[in-house]
Amino acid sequence: MRFSLVLAATSALALAACSGETTVEDPSDPEQVAAAADDLPTPQPGMYTDTAELVEVEMTGGTPEEQEMMNAIFQPGSVQETQVCRTAEETSGGAQEFIETLNDLPEECEMRNFTVDGGNFEATMVCSGGAGESGNVEVAGTMTETSSDVTMTMNMESPEEGRTMRMVIRTQSQRTGDCEAEGEAAAG
Repeated sequence: MRFSLVLAATSALALAACSGETTVEDPSDPEQVAAAADDLPTPQPGMYTDTAELVEVEMTGGTPEEQEMMNAIFQPGSVQETQVCRTAEETSGGAQEFIETLNDLPEECEMRNFTVDGGNFEATMVCSGGAGESGNVEVAGTMTETSSDVTMTMNMESPEEGRTMRMVIRTQSQRTGDCEAEGEAAAG
């Protein structure tokens, strides 16, 4: 499962604010997910402060070298903050970037749940690989047209190798004002 793909999907969805309740009947159907996304309001353009925090990471069953490498790469509590200008052109698509990312999920991954209710949303993806490998990604958050607070929980396991991994990432975005110059490209 590609971590960067899941993170990109989460970030794109965090741009979309939710209103009303919509549960997709068949979340594995990209057209149904896209139709539900059409009900989402469009985020406001402007300057945003985005933060991403690695809340938790845990791996079991790895060798001591793998554990050491994991701890060096993923440091719980680490926070990355960026300032980004989101133009009207970039925000006009609402959640469509997220929907396009879903359509690009690897074959072995399937969207199992996609629900929006007011300012809250939940999504679940399940992936399976060779040798009994499996994983699920649960994303839940609260959003408005100017902010978001989203938590992504990934649980992966490889029974044949006796390994499991759990990672929790929290992303927040807050509109802080207008962009400095019209048409300014996104930075960060």
